[in-house]
Amino acid sequence: MRILFLGGTSFAGRFTAEMALAAGHSIVFFHRGKTNPSLFPDARHVLGDRSSDAALLRDIEADVVIDTSGYTPDAVAASARAVAAKVRTYVFMSSISVYESGPAPIDESSPTQALPEGASTSELVPELYGALKARCEQELLEILGPERVVIVRAGLMVGPYDYTGRFTYWPVRVARGGEILAPVGREMLVQFIDARDVAAWINGAIAQDLHGTFNVTGTPRAVTFGDVLDASRKASGGDANVTFVSTEFLQAQDVGEWIELPLWIPESDETTGLLTIGTERARATGLQLRPLATTAGDVLAEYRLRPDPALRAGLAPEKEAALLAAWHAQGG
Repeated sequence: MRILFLGGTSFAGRFTAEMALAAGHSIVFFHRGKTNPSLFPDARHVLGDRSSDAALLRDIEADVVIDTSGYTPDAVAASARAVAAKVRTYVFMSSISVYESGPAPIDESSPTQALPEGASTSELVPELYGALKARCEQELLEILGPERVVIVRAGLMVGPYDYTGRFTYWPVRVARGGEILAPVGREMLVQFIDARDVAAWINGAIAQDLHGTFNVTGTPRAVTFGDVLDASRKASGGDANVTFVSTEFLQAQDVGEWIELPLWIPESDETTGLLTIGTERARATGLQLRPLATTAGDVLAEYRLRPDPALRAGLAPEKEAALLAAWHAQGG
């Protein structure tokens, strides 16, 4: 099979490409040459920016497109038009952020966000990330037709080479030892998926010639924050002492959710539905999840090989120490 990757040299795309090459597929990468440009030296690489150079895609023969780098509707639409005459399947990496938040359980038929009137369709605005992804999906369906599109709605993807550090912080922090500040309590629900499990499902989807929309992050895997800590301890052998603090304390101390304190989002009716997303369609078509301890161990092993130990997420040690002192001072 001939596969064209739009992106494919970073994180989930990297794993997807590795598996596709291992399966014997012929691969062409279209990317800007800025992220891991030395990866996959034996494959063909076409350099270009999809926002301005989508016409280059017309000269690439491919049966399947795997798009891991589409964030704006204009760029995605231009790419789809360029390959429309030749490809049979277009796999698009989308996000569960497309859904309207609320307390109700979510599946693939749930309402998605709409872009505000007048919003740019060529610029990635972080506050409109979900709505932009939803419009990208719509462009693909209109240009290629639903029988040729696979929409992969993922949540937080974790694993080796995760540049965000949003999961990596916890195995690394547990390995460092000492007293750790952690949010809420052991039973706090968290939701993520190993990027390698997404990659394996995508490769299975193209082998099955699937089409449609699939949630790949959500139930029935109920992972608690305690599970994350236990897996991190197992991976590192660390003996960290965990102190759980309340949401009220974190908010009073202006601790940033999700990034500054990874995996923590204050519980509300707006977030309940996003923690109960159904993945039945993906599981019925081959989605399998590796053990959490395996993910934690692999993440820590890869981190220890990095030349730069800095993480983009997580509390700075000085701030963590100050927060712990404040928590204990008030009798927490």
